[in-house]
Amino acid sequence: MKSIPSREKLLRDLRPRDPSQPWIMFEAETHFIASTKYKVNYRTLNGVFNRTMYYRRDADILFNHGFIVGRGDDASLLPRHWVREPLVHRANVTGRIAVAFISNCRARSNRLLYINELQKYTTVDVYGRCGRLKCGKSRYAEHEYRVDQDPCLRAAADKYLFYLAFENAICDDYATEKLYNLMFYPLVPVVFGGANYDDLLPPNSYIDARQYAPSELAEKLQHLAEHPQEYQTYLEWRKYYQPSTVGGSRVLCDLCTRLYDQAFYEENTIGDFYDWFVTKSHCTPWVAANGTGQRVA
Repeated sequence: MKSIPSREKLLRDLRPRDPSQPWIMFEAETHFIASTKYKVNYRTLNGVFNRTMYYRRDADILFNHGFIVGRGDDASLLPRHWVREPLVHRANVTGRIAVAFISNCRARSNRLLYINELQKYTTVDVYGRCGRLKCGKSRYAEHEYRVDQDPCLRAAADKYLFYLAFENAICDDYATEKLYNLMFYPLVPVVFGGANYDDLLPPNSYIDARQYAPSELAEKLQHLAEHPQEYQTYLEWRKYYQPSTVGGSRVLCDLCTRLYDQAFYEENTIGDFYDWFVTKSHCTPWVAANGTGQRVA
C-alpha cells in the first residue's frame, strides 16, 4: 500500500486498468500501518483492484511470514535453504520467566497495557524502545541475516522460559514474523493476536494470552516454571515439526502459479475497498477491566 496513497496517483502513474488485467493489492501489515505510515485514502480506491495478496485467508493469494512443516516428507518438499533446524537445548541459566521484544509503543492491540498488568504478578523483561533493556540493533535488514542465528533470540533462549509474541494489532488471521522467528528457539511462545493459532502452530506448542486475564496468565506461567516436566511438554512438538520463515518468498511462487490460472483473470473488482480492507479485518484491541484485564472474544 506504500506506493498507492490515492486513486488519482495510481491511475496517473498506470492509467486505467484493462478489464482483462489483474491489479493486485498487496500489503503485509494491517490497515493501521497503512493509514498511519502511508496516509492511504481507502475510499478513493473503490473499483480499482480486482485481486488481493494479503495476510487474511479470504485474500486471493495468502501472504504469511512463515509456516510449520512436518519432519520427513513434508520438509523434503522445501528447498534446503528454506528450512533451518530449530535449537533444542534448554539452558535457562537465570530462571527468568518471560521476555518480550517491542519497539512500537503505540500498538493498537494494547499489548503494553496487558504486559504492564502481567508484570504485577510475574517477571516480564521488555527489550527494545518500549522497555528498559537493550539487545543491539535490528538485524532483519542485514545481508544474509539468519533468524536461527539471531544473537538476541539465542540469548533469550538461555535466560527465559516464555517469549511474549504479542502482535501490534488484534485482527483476523494476523500473525507476523514475531511468531515464526521464535519457533527456532526452545522458548514457549505466549501469543496475543487475532489469528487462529490452532491452524498455524502444532498442538500444545503455545499459550494464548487472550484466553486469560493477566493475573491468570501469570499463575499459569509460574506453575509451568515450577513444574519442568509439564513445561517440557510444550517443546515436544519439535520432534515432529520444524519452522520455516520464508512465507514471503513462497508467496511469490504462489503468485506465479496463479498468473497461469485463467480464473485469476475473471472480473472481480473490489467495489468497497474500505469495507474489504478495514471492516472485514475485524480488528479489536485488548481492554482492561477493574485493573486486572479481561478476555476479548
